[in-house]
Order: sequence, then C-alpha cells, then structure tokens
Amino acid sequence: MSVLDTSAVLALVYGEEGSEVAKSHLDVGSISRVNVAEVLTDLTRAGYGGPVEGMKVLNKLSLRFRSVYDNHAERVSELKQIKGLSLGDCFCIALGESIDEPLVTGDTAWAKLPLKVPVILIR
Repeated sequence: MSVLDTSAVLALVYGEEGSEVAKSHLDVGSISRVNVAEVLTDLTRAGYGGPVEGMKVLNKLSLRFRSVYDNHAERVSELKQIKGLSLGDCFCIALGESIDEPLVTGDTAWAKLPLKVPVILIR
C-alpha cells in the first residue's frame, strides 16, 4: 500500500517522467481527498474540463480516495512549519503517516524530511 501525492498523480495523467514508477503503485495506492482537489484544479486549468471531467480521469486510475480525519489537523499544522510544503503536501504526509504507508512523490525534498514513513521518489 502507498499514498500518492499530487505530483505523482499528475505525472501519471500527463505521461511525465516518473509516471512508470507512480503507475506501479496504482493497484495498492490511495490519495487524500485534499490532493484530489489539487489534481482536479490542475486538470481544470490544463483544459480537461471541470471537476466532473477531472474525476473521470482520476477514477480511471483506480486509486482509493481517503478522507481527512481530525487527527490529521495537528500533524498538518506541524508539517506546515516546514518551508516549501504546501497544504496538500502536508495532508498527504499526514495521511501516509496515520495509516503507516509509504509516500509516493515527485518532490525530492521530501526524502530529506524527518517523516514517520518512507518516501518513494518517482524521479
């Protein structure tokens, strides 16, 4: 099992470098609903239509969509103190840590952070 961040999902959708690594995590992967919102925003801006069309793209990936829980807020607040992490990044990390699953990302800076779970870089 693993948790994909926005960059990993977008690499898949756009066929970017690292998409093959990200693809290998699809069958057992999940994504935070906060990161779903980020992906939908990016797809809309890229001309994929609105959120409904974006969800069709996401649904084809067969990722498990995971909700945000109360206990994530405290960890997100701690993580948000780290320069360079977006709110979506923090929710992705908090989710992965709360369910003890590795994080799949294109953000190389995550590998240097003191996180409670492993980081799998797609590129």
